[in-house]
Amino acid sequence: MSLRLAAAFAAALLAAACQTPASTGPVLAAPMTTDPPLLRTVLPEGDGVHTAVLLVPACDAPLASSRAALYPRYAEQLKAEGYAVGIVGWPGSGVGDPACNAIDPARVVAAISSAASAMQAQPGVDPRRLHIVGWGHGGRGVLELIQQKKRLPGLVSAVVVTPDCPEPDTWASEVTLLMALAEHDATNPPAACRAWADRSEGPGPVVITRYTGVQHGFDVNEAADPAFAAYRTGTPLTFDASTAWQFWLDLRKFLALKIDAGV
Repeated sequence: MSLRLAAAFAAALLAAACQTPASTGPVLAAPMTTDPPLLRTVLPEGDGVHTAVLLVPACDAPLASSRAALYPRYAEQLKAEGYAVGIVGWPGSGVGDPACNAIDPARVVAAISSAASAMQAQPGVDPRRLHIVGWGHGGRGVLELIQQKKRLPGLVSAVVVTPDCPEPDTWASEVTLLMALAEHDATNPPAACRAWADRSEGPGPVVITRYTGVQHGFDVNEAADPAFAAYRTGTPLTFDASTAWQFWLDLRKFLALKIDAGV
């Protein structure tokens, strides 16, 4: 695909400092036997209509707060920026990594679409301005979503963080996309996502940010905390504080861009 936006956000960061080794220890003993609720919302207080951000987690039981603190933490940070935030519980996301990485992406897409409609119906949420941010296999669902022929109503932009990218395909919707990739990601190699972007064709701009010197899970600062055992299963995660902070700054900047919502 022709990249209309250069990788303007590319961050050349030193990874040696502030890096936490991948955690080893007990695996999650009791994966969820039922799916988590479809949507958990974190809404700003007071009056006004707010732009919505929908977070689509990777394989880590997103709505069981003691087992995945990453997404509620992002939700609170975005709420402080004035966004209305939703966290999606897609089918199978609670069974744990690596099992849920085999879930059909179409099921993730369906959950995102349903959660988006529920989010847009919330009081105080602007249904005409929606951003979606997905991690890992949740990010795969986001990519599959924007490849659909019909654009999700109100969708302004999409962000994917270290996703498992699909085979290249075309899409018709003019959705601006940011891909946040890790240079040394052995789980979801950035080259596959670059190939997806290069070979796919769509009208929407694509920005690729490849964070240098870091691995999968660079923004998961709970990775080494024994209180969050879900992060000790399946894919090894390696937190890097400086990259996590840079990604947060890049995400804030991207979400604040005055992008046409196509409505």
